[in-house]
Amino acid sequence: MAVAEAKERCVPQIAEVLSRMPHWWERQATAAGLPAEWRHWELALDAPPVALEESVPRLLDESMYEIGEAYIQALEPSIRLLHGRHYTPRPLAEALWREVLAVSAGDGPVVDPAAGAGALLVPPLRRFVEAADDPVEALTQVTARFGGTDLDPIAVWLGNAFLAAELLPLWRQLPSRQREPLPRILRVGDGLAPHGGRPQTIVMNPPYGRVRLSASARERWQATLYGHANRYALFLQAAVERVSPGGVIAAVVPTSFLGGSYFQRLRAFLAREAPLARVTFLDTRAGVFVGDVLQETCLAIFRKGGGSREVMCSRLTMNGKSGRVALPPASLPTAREDRPWLLPRAPRDRGLVRHAAGFEARLSDYGWKASTGPLVWNRHKVQIFSERGQDALPIVWAADLDGGTVRRAKAREPQRWIFLRPQDDFMRLTEAAILMQRTTAPEQPRRLVVATLDAATVADWGGAVVVENHVNVLRCSSSDSPLSLGLLHRLLDTPTFDRLYRCLTGSVAVSAYELEALPMPPADVLLSWERLDVEQLAPTVAVHYGDDPD
Repeated sequence: MAVAEAKERCVPQIAEVLSRMPHWWERQATAAGLPAEWRHWELALDAPPVALEESVPRLLDESMYEIGEAYIQALEPSIRLLHGRHYTPRPLAEALWREVLAVSAGDGPVVDPAAGAGALLVPPLRRFVEAADDPVEALTQVTARFGGTDLDPIAVWLGNAFLAAELLPLWRQLPSRQREPLPRILRVGDGLAPHGGRPQTIVMNPPYGRVRLSASARERWQATLYGHANRYALFLQAAVERVSPGGVIAAVVPTSFLGGSYFQRLRAFLAREAPLARVTFLDTRAGVFVGDVLQETCLAIFRKGGGSREVMCSRLTMNGKSGRVALPPASLPTAREDRPWLLPRAPRDRGLVRHAAGFEARLSDYGWKASTGPLVWNRHKVQIFSERGQDALPIVWAADLDGGTVRRAKAREPQRWIFLRPQDDFMRLTEAAILMQRTTAPEQPRRLVVATLDAATVADWGGAVVVENHVNVLRCSSSDSPLSLGLLHRLLDTPTFDRLYRCLTGSVAVSAYELEALPMPPADVLLSWERLDVEQLAPTVAVHYGDDPD
């Protein structure tokens, strides 16, 4: 369905949401103490972008946040996904502004380049109104102190109404003859386009999701691009370039930028230009966002030109109200800033993060390479069979990784065998390897689910296998590596390494890139661990990595 058609289909739902605004505005004006003749929205606001309905029931307790959420729900899912639209709830908007005030006075100009309906500007604007001594001067200054853009004209209209309502206490103090239309803080525009002025603070909950860029656009964003482009990464780069020196960027963003392969240039850019100063991980996404937000999310605070590498960390629980739990602080790396950033996810991670940050070795230093299983099965459907044919090879699926070994899951027998064409020969695996599930569920007790495909198992399966792409493959190219296949399996199976991986990434997906970023101990330590059995190894590793017991 084309976007225009999708929008046409949802116009009645949008009109119904906007038709609640006259009643909502009247309540705000009444609460502000305005006389009856000054409570009509037409006296202060522009005409709405769609015709309002007259028969909408009065919802007396509805807040601006609920109306904003209702607007997002009224959009076709295809529009939400295409433009990455979601709405920021009040507790999250307030929590983000508190994070700003933890590093800044918050007195300078504040801008939201992806403002939507303006939720993130409400806390600083409310603070500005409460501190105002002269209503005339405050109303004159407000558009210089606050601003925002969004491509959605309906969201901008809603946002201007919501933000104007915050100014009603000042408007009420003016004589009737001086009550000009309230300032329009938001405007329709592209938040990624060049803008004049340098705000002191940029707040944003930018759109998320991959986007295709033209050759010229890729050149524009080359400082942070590596592979696929993500909308929110572009907004982070643009914000760093726009904010004033010493200014603050406060963003509600997925945690993927902390560890993902596609964000390695972005990490290096941020560490160099605007280091991460504070990060707050959201404990859950359920009930937080209205829309299609599936990623783990955080509140990230960056300081342009900030010299400190220390990052203050916390977790935020939102169940109708927010509750913040302090986590141990961490430090950004001073070398290889593009690597995944090691940050605590729980209070007990203090020692683990501090110790692991000092380990320079990685899997590649011991001859190991991690990769994704090469078989994307739905691209090779015609080559896959339930019965073994001549020259067919068995497929190893994620379901076959069971209890640390590779076994043939009955559920996968109908798709067990594949005939490789000459051009597919690169998918053939004939050597011993460590296999690991790439996809896990949030409720799973472990992220690292490991199995060994040893030489005997390879022979048992016919001398060669093909690994499907929901499985990671770790292979060693060095015959004299101090990190043997058996030791690596046992290490990855320890609680310490599972926690270590979680501190590199909040994602439930287990990527080869992040596995290769796991900090490893020196060679002599590995050689000493080779002699330990499973029961001895886990506590020894925990002590070496400073992993506190539960």
